[in-house]
Amino acid sequence: MKTFRVSALLFTVAVILWGCPYKSDVGIDDGPSIKIDKAMLGVWHKAGYPGDSTELIFVKNSANEYKLSAFIKSDEDEYEAHFYKAWFSTVNKWQLITLYDTESKQYSFGEIEVKNKQLDLKLLSEDITSQQFTTVEAMKKFIESVYTGNKVVYDKDIDLTELLKAK
Repeated sequence: MKTFRVSALLFTVAVILWGCPYKSDVGIDDGPSIKIDKAMLGVWHKAGYPGDSTELIFVKNSANEYKLSAFIKSDEDEYEAHFYKAWFSTVNKWQLITLYDTESKQYSFGEIEVKNKQLDLKLLSEDITSQQFTTVEAMKKFIESVYTGNKVVYDKDIDLTELLKAK
């Protein structure tokens, strides 16, 4: 019986700590205003592709916005397709990427970097707050408080790091 309780407790803690990407009904800004990074355009895969079929496809939508198609492994080990409009947003001195899910009409935020021919995208986790915001100003103020307070939490379920550009 004791073993069962310990196992149940460990499972519960693991589920709580997993997290998911933070989603919001409002963005950090009113829309794209920062020029896209042309180095991000193209198809990005995990090193084990096609065995690991994680894939991000960045296409220029406008001078300031991408169309992003993402094929990401689900909890059931299947690859799900997600479609976003994406752009850079600035909060104080931090530059984030805003992902607008065109199906659910929700925003997610993350940090993205292209360095040494490798792309890393770390999504902010829902663990940063259980609050929902109704204005861009409130969301921006909240994100600023997360960064200035060193309370940034990244989603650990979705691994979009060390992606390599397809040839």
